[in-house]
Amino acid sequence: METELITITEYCFKYDIEPEFIISLEDSGIISLMRVESEKYIHIRQFGELDKYIHLHYDLQINIEGIDAIRHLLEKVDAMQQEIQELKNRLHVHQ
Repeated sequence: METELITITEYCFKYDIEPEFIISLEDSGIISLMRVESEKYIHIRQFGELDKYIHLHYDLQINIEGIDAIRHLLEKVDAMQQEIQELKNRLHVHQ
């Protein structure tokens, strides 16, 4: 059975990133980490998001504040797309 948590140390080693980056994301409220005793863990549900943040930071040189701004804007875009879809569905019902 595969575990749903991975330590920051294991994750950073596997993806060749600095643990301080992950901690900075947590400190900024961008991701949530779980603490078990003295070790912090990442839940597998956050791997997709974390992959995006790694790309933004390491490939595009975007700082933590920029990542947070981009994340916020993308959440707004998603909410607006959902609202547009709901409005289209209601419009379709009334035609």
